Amino acid sequence: MDESEPIWRYEEYFTPPQMPQRHPVVLEAEEYVNARHLELHPFFDIAVKSPEALRIWVTQEIVMTNPFSQIVLKAASLFKNVHLRAMLNAVALGEHGHVKNGIAKASHPWLLHQLRESLSIPTSDVYPYPETIGFLQGLSDDCKNPIEAVAAIGVGNERLIIPEYDAIKRCFAACCPDADYRPFLDANINEDVVHSDLLYDVASCLIMGGASPKTYIDAAVRGVDRRYQYFDRLYDRAKAFRP
Repeated sequence: MDESEPIWRYEEYFTPPQMPQRHPVVLEAEEYVNARHLELHPFFDIAVKSPEALRIWVTQEIVMTNPFSQIVLKAASLFKNVHLRAMLNAVALGEHGHVKNGIAKASHPWLLHQLRESLSIPTSDVYPYPETIGFLQGLSDDCKNPIEAVAAIGVGNERLIIPEYDAIKRCFAACCPDADYRPFLDANINEDVVHSDLLYDVASCLIMGGASPKTYIDAAVRGVDRRYQYFDRLYDRAKAFRP
C-alpha cells in the first residue's frame, strides 16, 4: 500500500462498540441544558396569549424541518462504524418515519405541513428569517465531524427540543386549542427523549475511543446557546403581537 494512502482498519467499520457508562462531560452537557431553562424564555410568555406569535414559530419550524432532517442524514454518513451509524440512522428514521403509497405521513416535515394547514397559514407566509438561516448554518457547520455532530444534534436539538416543545404545547393549548398541534409536538417530545439518550451513548462511545471531551462540550454549549439566541430574535418579533 502506498504510504500516502490512509490506513484501512477493518475493526473501525465492523467492531461493535462497547457501551460505556455516560462520560462525565455528557452529564455536564445535560446539566447545561437544564441550567439554560429554554422553556422559561420570554417568547413563551407572549406566545401563550398570542396566536400570531405561535404562527411565526410555526413558519420557521417549517423552514427548518427539512434541512434538519437532511443534516441528520449527512451526520450519519460521517460514521465509519456500522453500529454507530445505525444509531444515527435511528434518529434519521424518527425524523422521516415510514412511507406508504408514496407519502411519509408520520414524518416531522409532513406533520408540520398539516399543522400549518390547520392554522390556515398561507404558504406565501413561510419563508426563512435571517435568524433561521443563521441557526441552520451554525448547525451545519457543527456537523462536519462525528463528535461535534452528536453534540449539536443530540444536545442542541434533540435534548433541547423537549423543554421547548413542552412550552409550545402549553401555548397552543391556551390560545390555539383547535389547531392540529398534538401530532407534531407529541411525536417530537416522545421520540426526542429516546434520541437524546441514544446520542449521549454515541458520544460516550466516541470519547472512550479517543474523541475530545472538550470538543464535545464546546459544540453542545454552542448548540444550546444558538437555539436560545434564535429565540431572542423570535421574541423581538413577537413583541409586536404582545396582548
